[in-house]
Amino acid sequence: MAKATAVPAAALLVLLLACCFSGARCDERPVRESLIAFLRELAGGDDQVARDLGWDASLPPCGGGGGAAWKNVRCDGGSRDDGLVRQVLLEGLGPRLNGTINATLLCAARALHVLSLHGNALRGGVPEGISACRGLTHLFLSGNQLTGTLPPSLAQLGLRAIEVSGNNFSGELPRELGKLKLKSFLANNNRFNGTVPDFNYTELTAFNVSNNELTGAIPKDTGVFKNDSFWPNAAGMCGEPMFAPCTSAPTPSSPQPPPPSSDDPDPDSVDDDGGKGKDTHKKRTVPKIVMYLGYVLLGAAILAFVLYKVCSRKKKQWAKHKPGGGGKGVYDSSKLTTTTTTTASVSPSHKSAYSLPTSGEHPQGAAGEAGGGEPPSASLVVLRRSGTASITSKAAAAAAKELRFEDLLKSPAELLGRGRFGSSYKVVVPGGAALAVKRVKDAAVDEEAFRRRMERVGRAKHPAVLPPLAFYCALQEKLVVYEFQSNGSLAKLLHGSIESSQGPLDWPARLHIAAKVADGMAFMHTTLRGDGATSNSSSSGEDAAAAAAADGPIAHGNLKASNVLFTAGMDPCISEYGITAPAPPAATSRCDGAAASAAAALRGDVRAFGVLLLELLTGKATSERGDGAELARWVTSVIREEWTAEVFDRALFARGGGGAGDGSSEQRMVRLLQVAMRCVDASPGSAPPPTMREVAAMVNAIARDEDDRSFSLEA
Repeated sequence: MAKATAVPAAALLVLLLACCFSGARCDERPVRESLIAFLRELAGGDDQVARDLGWDASLPPCGGGGGAAWKNVRCDGGSRDDGLVRQVLLEGLGPRLNGTINATLLCAARALHVLSLHGNALRGGVPEGISACRGLTHLFLSGNQLTGTLPPSLAQLGLRAIEVSGNNFSGELPRELGKLKLKSFLANNNRFNGTVPDFNYTELTAFNVSNNELTGAIPKDTGVFKNDSFWPNAAGMCGEPMFAPCTSAPTPSSPQPPPPSSDDPDPDSVDDDGGKGKDTHKKRTVPKIVMYLGYVLLGAAILAFVLYKVCSRKKKQWAKHKPGGGGKGVYDSSKLTTTTTTTASVSPSHKSAYSLPTSGEHPQGAAGEAGGGEPPSASLVVLRRSGTASITSKAAAAAAKELRFEDLLKSPAELLGRGRFGSSYKVVVPGGAALAVKRVKDAAVDEEAFRRRMERVGRAKHPAVLPPLAFYCALQEKLVVYEFQSNGSLAKLLHGSIESSQGPLDWPARLHIAAKVADGMAFMHTTLRGDGATSNSSSSGEDAAAAAAADGPIAHGNLKASNVLFTAGMDPCISEYGITAPAPPAATSRCDGAAASAAAALRGDVRAFGVLLLELLTGKATSERGDGAELARWVTSVIREEWTAEVFDRALFARGGGGAGDGSSEQRMVRLLQVAMRCVDASPGSAPPPTMREVAAMVNAIARDEDDRSFSLEA
């Protein structure tokens, strides 16, 4: 009787739910207001971002009614007046989005499938309440400043892609994520610890948990994902064939059976034929089943009554605003599936999550054993060096000559820092030599182009440029090996993290650094200009010249104070030259695009050097992920008010320590400031920026005048 009553009640509940959600429609205005409030919290309370993107509660997000569609929002299928937001794509807005994620406001959009917030400056963490976004299938949060742990409630969603790389997440990866049918999971470049969950690696097409603090054994069957999806991590990670074998853990003792509960029949109460205990158990169980079933039926009746009232009200509201025309309902499941699948596979903003090939596509080296598990040692290309211009020590050169890719994997790695284009590690290889390994995450350069780029950079030799010793290049992984410089960088020396043995940097020292860096950059721009006329061409002659001409000029791409290192003799040297490639601008043809991209990259180096000069002159630091625009604007505003003397660092005027003690040195400081402003000035109508060769000539002229002044004082 109880079972017969439960079936009609459940059927009534299903019918009421279908009635409500097929014929009724939620009020759109509260959803729009919630999404605008969500964007406001992402922007740290700034309403201007919503206005700039056209997010207006009085207009449908997908157009219609005479209004324009909201920017960075995509909706269902080809219809643009249904008001159902399927995707929120707030990507690459940088510091404008520096607030937090409010899941309560976001989940008001019940039809939301894709949330992409990568490339911003979001703080805080992923809220536990994001599990209320029941339709969410793709979550992209990479390239922010998010902290905390990933909530286990993510496993309650039907997620197919999770991308949280390049943040500051910590804690353990939730074990529950292994139950999801994920196609993509990228969590590299964070601070996760613990062990790796047991994912279904046969279903995954993109996977990476490297650059964390994970330990323990890696899963035994990782499919096509090899070492670059796990390395580097903490020294405690183990598991063949990619890492050292794991030590066998002690076998846990057998669990004791739980004590019998009060509801279990007492063994002593069973008579000889064993029937009395069973009858007692049945007598206790039947009343409880009836009682629980009554509670369920009562709850179902109350819920059905509430849903009936809600549906009646929604139907009345829907009848007033229902647009004409037939067709499918607004919750057409076939339409949802098509929209999500098409966007995930085609959208350029998500291409990085899906287009990265698996580790199984990496080139296999000739030294790899057939059928073996060791990674290919021949994939590591060691660059031969000759001549006297190289600043590499004999110990580092000897270590690089015998270096194998397995040595990098098995050697202990210490994280030195993270930047926009990757992470840097100190690796002590067998033999005791200390090397610096740059892990490049720039996916803009394909494998063959990166290989040619590194070979060309390796052939160019200048005392002020740190040469690459070796590189490893695969579709998902790019590593560049340098000699480790223990004296640190200009950023740390200039801004107080370390101190020179001579004390703070004075004016002559800063001018010397500026001149050396200018010489190195000018040499590299000239040598790597790509016309085949370099004096450092390889022995292959015409082939190298043809390849250089085809690839075009090579710029540094990321010149900044932290990439200016100091050798053992405290001479400045430029690091990481050419490991990143500029994104090509829009152009009418491929050739025009490549030429414009190369020219823009060279101009970008000139501007970056101008920012470096401003740091030397002002003593002020630029943000790690910024381009120095804030510092340039501040200097411009001070000069405009005719307070030029207020620009310079006070340490430049220190007397008795090599500071600018007379008016002539101050004049040379002003001249160097003028050079810096010419490099960074990009205002309309301004003169074209100078080339790096012209900049080096101007800086060296100032340095010669300073040397002449020093000689005259000594005389």
